[in-house]
Amino acid sequence: MSVKTTAKRTATAVIAASFMALGLIPASADTRTDIRDLAAANLNKNTCSTNSLGGQGFMGSCAARHAWCSDFARWVWGNRNLNVDRLSPSAGTFYTYGERHGTLHKDSGYVPQVGDAVVLNYQGNAWADHVSLVDAVYANGTIRTINGNFGGSGPMSSSVQYATGGGRVGQVIAGQTISAFVSPAGVSDVKPTTARLGVQFNNSSVQVKEGNLYAPWVEVHGGGIAKSESHGDMVGVLTTSGDLYVKQGNLWQNWLHMAGNIKDFALESEKGRVAVLRTDGTAAVKEGGLQGTWVEQANNVKEIELSGTYIGVVTNDGQVFVKEDNLWATWTAQLTGAANLELNASNGRIAVVRNDGTLTVKEGGLYAGWVEQTGGVKDVDLSGDYLGVVLDSGLATVKVGNLYSGWIDQLAHASGIEVDAKTTRIGVLRTDGSLTVKDGGPYSGWVEQTSAVSDFSLTNY
Repeated sequence: MSVKTTAKRTATAVIAASFMALGLIPASADTRTDIRDLAAANLNKNTCSTNSLGGQGFMGSCAARHAWCSDFARWVWGNRNLNVDRLSPSAGTFYTYGERHGTLHKDSGYVPQVGDAVVLNYQGNAWADHVSLVDAVYANGTIRTINGNFGGSGPMSSSVQYATGGGRVGQVIAGQTISAFVSPAGVSDVKPTTARLGVQFNNSSVQVKEGNLYAPWVEVHGGGIAKSESHGDMVGVLTTSGDLYVKQGNLWQNWLHMAGNIKDFALESEKGRVAVLRTDGTAAVKEGGLQGTWVEQANNVKEIELSGTYIGVVTNDGQVFVKEDNLWATWTAQLTGAANLELNASNGRIAVVRNDGTLTVKEGGLYAGWVEQTGGVKDVDLSGDYLGVVLDSGLATVKVGNLYSGWIDQLAHASGIEVDAKTTRIGVLRTDGSLTVKDGGPYSGWVEQTSAVSDFSLTNY
């Protein structure tokens, strides 16, 4: 055992003994005290203050000018090398994070630990009023938390502050009810992947199944739908009257109204983004979950797509523009004469079907070179290193690997295709409305799913 390690453990023991002398319950890991110490180092700082690590603000707190309690909490966790996957500016994403990682504590008997996140007034669909971090746990059952975006008259005047109050689920702290505690998952944790398959039927009802291909269907909407989409743990439906509704989390969540006068939309669950294309051709995107604020993007738009931090549009005259990073990033022109656009940010792919039916794809980012793929394309989908197309002849074919890989024919009489590389799924909608899906890659067997289908989505979370 090194002298450095011995000294660290001795110091930890002394700190734990000091906490017990003060009537505190000590945390069980150094990482938890690291969370507490980093949070406390930023007490009284504001949304655009220089933080204790030398940067400006906390995550996007300064750029976005929004309620930044979640920005602060995820900044602290992230800078202690903890897994912050799919945490967003929405406070409620800490709740869904806990659900995914098995670290959600809703039991009123749970004793919180230093470094836990405290989710307050959770309302479902990754929506909560506030999130804070546990700073101290007292023997009398109360706790002290450190809160971003606390006090003041709004996010520009609020600061990082302490609050003390009830320390169990269902109790009140700073006037808000504790819905759950969420423990951080370590960076080495591997979260399980849940597959989803969503379908819209010819009668415009929408059903989704989770898990394996033999799982039961769950009806999430009874009809009156012009378009539906499943992405990650989000499901969206656009009504025939132009109203967009989205739910996030389990399939039994309530629908939340996003906007009216909409003709198309896109979802990006990992980043908590929703994009809308209005009937007047303007496009807007919100991030941070379903309660985020719309940020205008472009006008004269006929298609909008989302993937990771990528946002792409096709204008009415066929120009393709893509931006990367935040919602205020600059557009980068891609090409002209476009009929359809697909994005996959995970490996920097952009696919464009031109008006003449030719397909070209680039890989490696916005400024990479195009690689011509094939002609006569009427549908295309991207996911990881999977590329799937339906040709005018009705042949569904895929390639896996780099853009120069060979095509692997799948089925004839196809009208649509979806691919999901993470779950190794390929789905084909036939011209007769029947849907079949395989998992295990392009050479595995098909499993018939249902019939009378007008559209479908393959996704995972």
